[in-house]
Amino acid sequence: MSDEYLLFLDESETHINNSSKVFCIAGIIIKDVDYPIIISELNNLKRLIWNDLSDPLSVRIHQKEIREANNGKRVSPEFLRFKKNLNCRLFYTELNKIFQLNLISIIGCCIIMDNLDQFFHSDIITDKYLIGMQMVLENYCHFLHRNNGVSSIFYESLEEPNDKEIRMRFNLIKAMGSMFVNSYSMQRYLKDISFPTKSQNIHGMQLADFVPNDFARKANGLKRHKYDIYDNTRRLRYNGGIEGKEDRFGIKIMP
Repeated sequence: MSDEYLLFLDESETHINNSSKVFCIAGIIIKDVDYPIIISELNNLKRLIWNDLSDPLSVRIHQKEIREANNGKRVSPEFLRFKKNLNCRLFYTELNKIFQLNLISIIGCCIIMDNLDQFFHSDIITDKYLIGMQMVLENYCHFLHRNNGVSSIFYESLEEPNDKEIRMRFNLIKAMGSMFVNSYSMQRYLKDISFPTKSQNIHGMQLADFVPNDFARKANGLKRHKYDIYDNTRRLRYNGGIEGKEDRFGIKIMP
């Protein structure tokens, strides 16, 4: 009997003066039986950080708002506390502890858009979502095969028609397979894809929100944010069971 896994994906794009763009799809893999532990730990973090609120568990954690608050920008009221470095340090210390439980694996893909445009003419190039999803799903099937698992996938909603377009690419990859994984295996290991919104307050999606931007910045040669979880997410990249292959099976940089 196969084990159930969950893959929570998010995306990020970085650029330097509107050029040197890097697009990243990445997220976290959690075994279904371990997910309640992750939920409990994230709830404890919320109770600690938002202990002045009547319902701290209702807060939907968002990396961008935390960072913008710390940079003095306008944010939602519940994130104003992150104007203080003390609160940012405490938040990221506790967030890192969740990843240090080693119940999470990291998988994803970064696409250097300038290289893609240089190597392939716009008349023949496919879109970044098909490229990125193909690589992520290929490596995820590798993971599921090694771990005797099947999985549902959650991709943060971009609203329609974007969600529909990503679903079409997901279905195409399942039907056709990828460069190295056949269609039978795609259909065997990958169950379905859904597109939850931030308002649904899904714990796995909130953790995945902190993953792609750090890898996109690294691929683009940008400096790290003042506070991040990059040391842990980098350490937790899937390596395909082969030492030193995190760049191939964990976060793949293309083309």
